Amino acid sequence: MKKIVLIALAFCLASSFVFARGNNDAAASAGEDYVLKIGYPVEGGLCEAPFYIAIAKGFYEAEGLKYEWVNLEPGTAMNLLTTGQIDVTNNLLATLIQPIANGLDVKIPLALHTGCVKTLVRPDSPIKTPADFAPVNGVKKKIGVPSLNSSTKVIPSRVLAAEGLKVDGDDADIEWVIYPSAELPLALERGLVDAIGSGDPTATIIENEGKARVVINNATGHGLENEFCCVTPFRSATVAAHPEAAAKFLRAIQKAAKWVQENPDETTRILAENKYIAGDPVVNAQVLKTYNYKASVSQARTAIERNARELQQIGLVKADVDVNELVANTFFAVPGVPDSLF
Repeated sequence: MKKIVLIALAFCLASSFVFARGNNDAAASAGEDYVLKIGYPVEGGLCEAPFYIAIAKGFYEAEGLKYEWVNLEPGTAMNLLTTGQIDVTNNLLATLIQPIANGLDVKIPLALHTGCVKTLVRPDSPIKTPADFAPVNGVKKKIGVPSLNSSTKVIPSRVLAAEGLKVDGDDADIEWVIYPSAELPLALERGLVDAIGSGDPTATIIENEGKARVVINNATGHGLENEFCCVTPFRSATVAAHPEAAAKFLRAIQKAAKWVQENPDETTRILAENKYIAGDPVVNAQVLKTYNYKASVSQARTAIERNARELQQIGLVKADVDVNELVANTFFAVPGVPDSLF
């Protein structure tokens, strides 16, 4: 009888081991088979260059990533991310901090590059430096932006605040005026605003046409030239459930970003040939050369913390938000992803 019990117990343990291992193998297989939904903007910009190069150069396939390309209409990325219609996308960090402080549940595991946002004035404008945006005789300067949470509003707000200007509230020193992105250059030309916020390549195009002059450029100055502005926000549930797929994506993007950094001219040629973004490849290459595409995990954390603290100081993030907690809940280093390829 004792022998029978021991045999039965051994059989049960062996069965449990096989069952548990089977479940683990199934989970691993599910992780490998997961199709990652990557959000790509319909109207892409230079910020998305590594995303496009990852496709063109086969970096996703080299990592064994199974993926689906999901087109994003302007302004839809975060809604699609939080509802699970996409798993990851590219986004300017400046536009994410306020929503994150208000409860947006995303993880940010990688910073992509520096640069890409400019504030421009008319060529004959008396505004030469950020300090010149101060009111004169009680008259506020008007800056045109596509929305009050756009990077083209948030980034110059930090620069102007550093000059001692109040950038938000009823008693602000600046008047922010909303225009559709496509109408901003015309609003500047007609004198409806004193300045506009724009991203590349649009900003560089109107500058090269002699229609505007750059006063603020986060790629080259104002203490922002070394700060990464674009990141890869992930749906939190995806990172938790499919860390292997997330790691494959991030390694592929790191390789693509490195390729962009080392081959800006070839990058813009590929982007133009595949109609990924608009603009002259030569001009776009000149712009890319002002960015730093040394994608970094640790720089993502640095940028999240700096943005959150400065936005809180100027009133764009509520005073009762715990920045340390925000950083801890948002930054996530995915296992198996190197800090940088540089």
